[in-house]
Amino acid sequence: MLRFYGGESPHTEMLTSEYIDVARGRMPADLNLTHCRVVDYFCDRVLEDATVSIFRGFIVGINDDIKAAAAIDLEGRYLAPGLVDAHVHIESSLLAPSEYARLTTPRGTVSVVADPHEIANVLGYDGIMWMLRASEGIPLDVYIMAPSCVPATHFDTAGASLFASDLAPFVRENRVLGLGEVMNYPGILQGDPRMLDKLSLFWEAGKAIDGHAPGLSGKDLSAYILPGIRSDHETTTPGEALEKMGKGMWIMARLGSGSRDLENLIPAMNRDTCRRMMLCTDDRHPNDIVEEGHIDAAVRALVAGGIPWMDVLRMAGHNAAQYYGLRRSGAIAPGYHADLVAFSDPTDFRADRVIKSGVVVAENGMPTSAFDSFGAERRSVPPVKDSVNIKWLEEKDFIIQDKGGKARVIEARPNSIITGSTWERPTVLDGLCIADVSRDILKLFVIERHSGSGSIGKGFIRGLGLKRGAIGSTVSHDSHNMIIAGVDDASIFKAARRLNAMKGGFVITDGDAVIAELSLPVAGLMSDKPAAEVLEHLAEFKAYFSREGVPGDSPFTILSFMALPVIPKLKLTDRGLVDVDMFEMVPLFDEP
Repeated sequence: MLRFYGGESPHTEMLTSEYIDVARGRMPADLNLTHCRVVDYFCDRVLEDATVSIFRGFIVGINDDIKAAAAIDLEGRYLAPGLVDAHVHIESSLLAPSEYARLTTPRGTVSVVADPHEIANVLGYDGIMWMLRASEGIPLDVYIMAPSCVPATHFDTAGASLFASDLAPFVRENRVLGLGEVMNYPGILQGDPRMLDKLSLFWEAGKAIDGHAPGLSGKDLSAYILPGIRSDHETTTPGEALEKMGKGMWIMARLGSGSRDLENLIPAMNRDTCRRMMLCTDDRHPNDIVEEGHIDAAVRALVAGGIPWMDVLRMAGHNAAQYYGLRRSGAIAPGYHADLVAFSDPTDFRADRVIKSGVVVAENGMPTSAFDSFGAERRSVPPVKDSVNIKWLEEKDFIIQDKGGKARVIEARPNSIITGSTWERPTVLDGLCIADVSRDILKLFVIERHSGSGSIGKGFIRGLGLKRGAIGSTVSHDSHNMIIAGVDDASIFKAARRLNAMKGGFVITDGDAVIAELSLPVAGLMSDKPAAEVLEHLAEFKAYFSREGVPGDSPFTILSFMALPVIPKLKLTDRGLVDVDMFEMVPLFDEP
């Protein structure tokens, strides 16, 4: 028997004659949505005073005079397909998928395309399977892109290595839409056979392959696209967007916590190019979702920037369905999923009602009683093993011997994951390098935490703005080793010990005192607690940084990208400093 959904959805229904009987009016529908203004992407119009009929989670008719067991009068509100986050790492929300849905679905998001390469870099195959199972039965469709770069590079130590043979089983998973962002663009340009094997696996299966190519252009861009990479979410300028689209790519305009590029891309948006663009968050923290929004915030920002609202909504839902081949998603038409959002004002988009599979799961930004019961019979969170295993450390492990001359310093930049690189003569005391808060230069360490090898990368960072103590985390893209920045060795040592004891998370220390902490025992990346509890801890961090006069966003956000050796310019891994532009390891000090 045929699957009604076309093979792409987490919720399955069989095609039976009942659907046809309902569509022809021989049987009643489950629900009619009346007096709505339907957003029609096919004809580029709004269908006024319409009635949409729903049966068993699917749309069966529009203005077809179908009787229904129940009706909801939308009182002239607009009705559009629900919003889609085209590229996200759920782990960056610090929440399990069910709690992530509690924050995002009431804001109009009905589907996300998640790349679980964060948990995969920690737990490998088991991490991907955990994400698939933990996202079942929730009122949010969580599609998966198989992580392409585990580890991201050979410059750091991840918790796993995934080859094409490891990814092959996921090709057959209904909810796996393709291969996740190919960050190792140098590997593609060098013809790395291991990378090409992964691309071939998914290309031959007819599935999408996502890209990650910041600043790539010209011949290198052509060579990168050639094996089948068809999207990019790292585009930051209009010219870059137009070049990539002109060479066949789809562009994902990003509204993340660490990177906000979508407003910069507005000059590249017009009626034609908007049909090749999607919206994504990539990495977005839960407090940002609560305070500003999710994909709905991106919609408001682009409409405020002068983009016609229907073009924006097309980017926010319909286009992702087209790109990923979700044949029954992204439109309001017979045979499409009844995953819908009702709103009053397209110039200030706010979700009044969110309907998932024909069920109202949120109203006025809050979950309904149906939210918790949705798919409960299929919902479970599998256990996950401990993942923080550092070698026994001592305070002396965090000294940096002066070698004379100048040292490389990572320059963190506000609202960007791209860093600078400068040379500075460190402040030295008794032959040892120490932090210098007058120049905003802190000591920085990355500690391997997967196998307990004792590998520690040492360096300096400017731009965090800390005046005392230390901050540490096991969220450090992409290998997620322990990363700590601090003013003094005692605080740094305490942070390392505390992170190890609580199985990962965030911590602020001052000497031997723990100022604030958040435990993230799920792979050292996610909490096993309700979203409200996680938000309380994040509020404590924010209050502390405010009292200390730390500028900008949370330094944890900045810190989490300082070990990512695929984003220019200078990064630190557990093996040492990496010059990303040169794509090679470099020493901390120059010649004496």
